[in-house]
Amino acid sequence: MIRINVTIEVESEVRGQIVALLSEMSELSRQEKGCIGYEILENNRLDNVLMIIETWENEALLAIHKESEHFTRIIPRVRELASEMRSEKFTDMASVGEAIVNRRSVKHFLPEKICVETIERLLRAAMYAPSVKDRRPWEFFVIEDEKHIHELVTTLPDGAALKTAPVAVLVCCNTRKAGLDGGNWPQELAACVQNLILQAYGEKLGSTWVGIYPQMHRVHQVKTLFHLSSEFVPFAVVAIGKSADEHIPVPERYDPVKIHFITR
Repeated sequence: MIRINVTIEVESEVRGQIVALLSEMSELSRQEKGCIGYEILENNRLDNVLMIIETWENEALLAIHKESEHFTRIIPRVRELASEMRSEKFTDMASVGEAIVNRRSVKHFLPEKICVETIERLLRAAMYAPSVKDRRPWEFFVIEDEKHIHELVTTLPDGAALKTAPVAVLVCCNTRKAGLDGGNWPQELAACVQNLILQAYGEKLGSTWVGIYPQMHRVHQVKTLFHLSSEFVPFAVVAIGKSADEHIPVPERYDPVKIHFITR
């Protein structure tokens, strides 16, 4: 599997033209054989930045895509209009099965910063978690400054891994979105966090899931620390960064004794 991330910097006067071209490109590319995904994203912090995230089955089908009529017509025009256009290609992304089996919590992180585009890809994956009635009650607070991360470490006894993490993502439930019958939100947010940490593994990043809810004294402490309004319930914080830990082979966890088939 191959993924290509393209970052496009645009001036405001041509932004509409580029968005229209990329929308057409996305629609046509998704119809091609071997296209697993082709998404156009807008940066929620930078109005002048757009992104293409495309995923292909293999190099041969990607090469065919690059010879297509829409690619040879649209992409050169986008390059003409854009201030800058740069791409990253990943050819050894982890499969879902590999990520599930090999992902482990990281105790120590390297000090390298994580770029905004990568953080947005992680949160995009998180937002594709299943949700009752499609309510999607999650909210994310991205924490990068050392002061607030240190305060989290002192607040959460199980958060030692946060000490060296360049990024921490506080995942909260928005109870207004969860609804009056929203008793399933802890499961929804757990699936959300799982998506996030599996995507991090696919990005060759380490992660550690530090629980907050249902320890209500921890919930209150974190709410107070970040001055969160009443509708937000802190659920977990995820430390993210490049792992400094030595890779240890994962022991076998499959145990058929724990499987029970219910038959007539």
